[in-house]
Amino acid sequence: MKQMIYFGILLGVIVIGFSSCARLFGGISKNKAAKNIETYLQREYKDELDFKNLNRFFNAATMNPNMFSVHIYNKKIPEIEFYTHINAKNILVNDTLPLYGSEKLTFNDLYKESINIYETKQAIRNDFKSSGLDVNFKIESIELIFKEDLTPQVLDNLIPKFMERLNQSYNELNSLYSQHLLIKTPQYPEGFIEIPLETHTQTWQIKDFLLSKKIQGFPSLQTKIEEKIGTNIREAFPYFKISNYRKIYLDKSSLSKAAWVQYLDDKRIKNDGEGKYQNPQKGLYILYFDLDTRHIYRGEMITDQNDTTSYEEEFNQIKNAIEAEGINAIYQQTN
Repeated sequence: MKQMIYFGILLGVIVIGFSSCARLFGGISKNKAAKNIETYLQREYKDELDFKNLNRFFNAATMNPNMFSVHIYNKKIPEIEFYTHINAKNILVNDTLPLYGSEKLTFNDLYKESINIYETKQAIRNDFKSSGLDVNFKIESIELIFKEDLTPQVLDNLIPKFMERLNQSYNELNSLYSQHLLIKTPQYPEGFIEIPLETHTQTWQIKDFLLSKKIQGFPSLQTKIEEKIGTNIREAFPYFKISNYRKIYLDKSSLSKAAWVQYLDDKRIKNDGEGKYQNPQKGLYILYFDLDTRHIYRGEMITDQNDTTSYEEEFNQIKNAIEAEGINAIYQQTN
């Protein structure tokens, strides 16, 4: 307990020292930075914009004690937003953004870009309203919210159309974050299906058809599946234990048949900091079940030497196994 207290005190001293160091190098206070940004926004945009999450961004890379990170947003339409770094001391006389280097972007350049992104998203939303679909853009996901429960046919028809429309706006919507589609329905309002997106030649392509861990009842399903896997491997593979990594493929033709791909750690491997690190994730086990009835069909060990295979070999092992079971959940990619 004392160690935790001492650690907390030390951390506090470091934070205070870091802030003081920035001030010693000529940095303005956070209050003064906030005042300057507020004055700038009011002068240039009246009551249109506001800001939050203002934090000093002084580090070895910038060596500028007046740099602050900030979240800018439109008061009436908060979805029009952007994050940037500002020299808060000079913002009233020079709104060029220092971290953009040779691009010489200004504050208003980023604001216009955020407006363009918002209008692009609105156009996509409007294109699919007649299909009974609401589209919600998040930082790392695009939510496709259906007003009625899905049939495989509806989903199979809509996904290619949505991807075609999304890729028409790839340049506007592409970001540094990985993206996936999250399918929501009245039965599964928090999430039903996740479809990761991969980038190929300036377009997004759909990859796997995965069951979302956000579905109602997922914890009980996970407990049931893991207990069954534990029972199945106890005699033949007693040295394996369930790891925290898994993928759950969902058959897109039925939206019910599923394959729980569970990675297993070898308990015999001890990485204690001495000697060369060994990858303990050697086992790959698949359990087949029905989502609607929660009935488990069977399980199989795909390999107990997964640490020696390449990503492509692992992918093909999984694909061949689940497709042999009649689960169609992996899209063919085109480059």
